[in-house]
Amino acid sequence: MSTISSRPRPLRTIASVVGGLTALVSGLVGSGLLTTDQGSAITGVINAVVVLLGTLGFVLTAERKVTPLADPRDSAGRALTPAEREGDTW
Repeated sequence: MSTISSRPRPLRTIASVVGGLTALVSGLVGSGLLTTDQGSAITGVINAVVVLLGTLGFVLTAERKVTPLADPRDSAGRALTPAEREGDTW
């Protein structure tokens, strides 16, 4: 059995990277190497990239788990049809 520490933790990794980049930008603004407006713009770009990547990941993950309403098929490619039940008056 694997230990808990060897388990992948993508959310922690992304949060650490974003936090590190944001802290770096804040440090550069504080030291005077960047203006406040430049720091805000860079932070906005970082946030936008994270949101876009998160949305893309969500879509790619969820799309595989959804059955389309038009021409639904099972994993073998057979058409899905409603099951016949006793008393149905279709």
